[in-house]
Amino acid sequence: MKHKTTRIGLVGYGQIGQAVHRMIEADTQNGMEVVFIHDRCPDAQAQAPPQLALEDLGDFTQSNPDLVVEMAHPDVSREWGCAILEKTDYLLVSVTAMADAQLEKQLLEAASRHGTRLFLPHGGVVGMDALYENRDIWDSVEVVMKKPPANVDCAAAGMDPDQIKEETVLYDGPTRGICPMFPRNVNTHAIIALAGIGFDRTRSVLVVDPAWNVATVEIQASGGGIQLHTERVEGITGVTGASTPASIYNSIQMVGSTRPGIHLR
Repeated sequence: MKHKTTRIGLVGYGQIGQAVHRMIEADTQNGMEVVFIHDRCPDAQAQAPPQLALEDLGDFTQSNPDLVVEMAHPDVSREWGCAILEKTDYLLVSVTAMADAQLEKQLLEAASRHGTRLFLPHGGVVGMDALYENRDIWDSVEVVMKKPPANVDCAAAGMDPDQIKEETVLYDGPTRGICPMFPRNVNTHAIIALAGIGFDRTRSVLVVDPAWNVATVEIQASGGGIQLHTERVEGITGVTGASTPASIYNSIQMVGSTRPGIHLR
């Protein structure tokens, strides 16, 4: 039986995008083909193979993609999300974009209107299935993220990470509030909120300390006689955890792989 090849467009070609591209290309049996690469940063775009480089994202339909994967910034979904969903499926890695209730509504309406699908990756969230399956019974969900300040993009929050000399709580409150302040750092918070009890009821805490050299994410949920507690500790480069590229590739495989055999979803 012949399996259809899934044609994939990549938006964002920094550290994560390049790693995911290599993973897709390394497995010739996965049934996926990258058909375009776009990055709004000229230096990053220059790293893309010339035959795949798409200068204007508005021309994405020329490559006839089955799936567009965003790995850049929430602004991509604000500017292009609905246009992409008018034509094809969309996997949105910068999940903090969904904290904008109006944008979330627009994206969902576009997908419904045009019969396309909007995918959100689980990221490095441990226990996502348990969190989602019990979403109707949780009384509380909390996510605590701990990082060195040098690995937090504080620009949108108007903070200077170089001035932080000791353990400091940068945010403690509803997840909806942390997303616009640290849009490149807290996609984990956003997907936990979406999988669980929502942006307004989920509590997010972001703590930094220059003495730390790893990133830690703790999730606690309780309700209905169930207690969920998970923790992930990993190395970090820039604003990205070590597990992020592999996790995103796994999500893309769940959507796009047409290889024969066992598929874990």
